[in-house]
Amino acid sequence: MTHLYKFLLAGCVALPLQTAQAEAPPFPISYSFFGAEISYVDSGNSRDKSSNIDNLANYPEYGVTLGHQFNPNFTLMGAFTYGDAETRTSDIDTDILRGSLAGRIHPGKFRFAGWRPFAGAGYSYTDIDVDGAPSSKTEDGLYLEGGLQRMVSERFVFEAGVRARTELEDGYVDGQAFAGVQFLFNQWYPQPPAVTTFERPEPVEPPKDSDGDGVMDNRDLCPNTPRGALVDSDGCAKKLTKEIKETLYVEFDLDGTEVKRQYFDEIEKLADLMTQYPTSRMLLEGHTDSSGSASYNQNLSQSRADSVMKVLVKEFDISSARISTTGMGESQPIADNATDEGRAQNRRVEAILTGKHTEIMKK
Repeated sequence: MTHLYKFLLAGCVALPLQTAQAEAPPFPISYSFFGAEISYVDSGNSRDKSSNIDNLANYPEYGVTLGHQFNPNFTLMGAFTYGDAETRTSDIDTDILRGSLAGRIHPGKFRFAGWRPFAGAGYSYTDIDVDGAPSSKTEDGLYLEGGLQRMVSERFVFEAGVRARTELEDGYVDGQAFAGVQFLFNQWYPQPPAVTTFERPEPVEPPKDSDGDGVMDNRDLCPNTPRGALVDSDGCAKKLTKEIKETLYVEFDLDGTEVKRQYFDEIEKLADLMTQYPTSRMLLEGHTDSSGSASYNQNLSQSRADSVMKVLVKEFDISSARISTTGMGESQPIADNATDEGRAQNRRVEAILTGKHTEIMKK
């Protein structure tokens, strides 16, 4: 084996080790390529042949390559090469033209320090033309190969390897160390997974129940229902209408019209009811005992009713428009006028508060 052959073999081993730390671009899924190849052929297995055309010395070979990687595991490649050799016995120049076609397999993901291994098998057709020979010789051969490839950029691949070629007619085996560069085109890389984007919907505010009646605002026809009210399906408070009727007795001294202080608390309670129920009205009826004439008693009873009205207006700020007064005289006694005690009870003003009140029902 010559020094050049040894040098090429050493380079195939040393180059992967020297670039082990370098970051290599990834191989495409598929690509086409053309390139150049240089090799050294060890034809030592044919040195025992007697004819010059078969007995060739070791020689370099140069060529071009063309191929396509169909997927991460298979490549089809063709090559056309030229070799300039000499015969061993008489140093006669020999031109060697060779065409070959091979299939290669390689792992999709396995790498050796960034290098991708490959193995292949192929067919070669060789035309050997020896100077001075009456005709050239052709040979059919089969070969096996193996080696390493590395992406050195997005467009270039470097490879190196060895081949063993068997000549089918004579059966001899030649060895070959080779190195080459390929220029890539029509590359197809793995596509990133499609990212489905969704438009974020506008935030939807939860339904509100501003007045807390259990009916959401979007259905509430009565949005300001008081807290705790019993409501219908439309959010409106259920109401109850009831009649208001309160009676007050204010007694007077004989022939007197002044309202005694002892009755102010009771009058105030009645005033509070009138404030609470603003649609209510009050009737004040004045009464007397049977002492005196009927006409006098009529006027006296009216004055007593007016006195109670003045207390309501001045002391408790009740509008006089809501109060009616009338004098009943001695016509409606509630006790026996024959006794002092009975007459005292008859000297009175009756306050009657009436009206209708609608109130919200509670839960």
